[in-house]
Amino acid sequence: MACFIDLVFRARLNLLVSTAQGILQYNIRQPCIAGTYVACYLTIMSLIKFEEVLNDLVDYFLIGDPYLLMDFKRKHQLPDDLITEFTTTDEGDRVVEEGVMIPLTGISNYPYTVYFNLNGNSPELLKAENQLQLQQDGYKLQVKYGVIYLYTIPYLRNFIAEPLVTLEKRSTRISLPNGWYKFAVLAGETEQETGMEPTFEFIITAVSDEPDFTADIQYRFTIDASEY
Repeated sequence: MACFIDLVFRARLNLLVSTAQGILQYNIRQPCIAGTYVACYLTIMSLIKFEEVLNDLVDYFLIGDPYLLMDFKRKHQLPDDLITEFTTTDEGDRVVEEGVMIPLTGISNYPYTVYFNLNGNSPELLKAENQLQLQQDGYKLQVKYGVIYLYTIPYLRNFIAEPLVTLEKRSTRISLPNGWYKFAVLAGETEQETGMEPTFEFIITAVSDEPDFTADIQYRFTIDASEY
């Protein structure tokens, strides 16, 4: 238990920086999704951007608090192989509808630009130079341990405490205060220095009470990438 709490504490310290002005941008390097070191950009309390985010050659991204997922697994006495459990039983719908995890399916094998839009800024994908292709509102997510991850489905094959250490080191993640959030997912292409890049943008809105879940769990986020 002490080791698990230590993981949570270190995760909550992730990427927290404050300034007198409240907004500061950094160019940092950290491992994302598949362990490849890429440039990641952070704007405190505004817009968080990651580049070259990979999907581990599986057509899913997952968003959520993996420590809360561990709680869900223990509460419902689920097996370590959550991939099989979630794809063959009703637990797969329940974990999403209860706000533990958001699955994004139909993910093509591209390097992705990813934005976490935290404070109501106009979405990047709605800017004139960019192209919005897909949008799904109505997701909800609970944060219990101060952090959410964008990670890939192979981590669910043997979901035990030890892989959380690897997940913490290798995945795209941001810190958030504990509580409930509404999520909208936008997908398309944004203009980057390298050209038009396939992009996901997550519009995150804090709410005081647990929101309703109204999204389509089966919605496919297959982006038409013009330069790949």
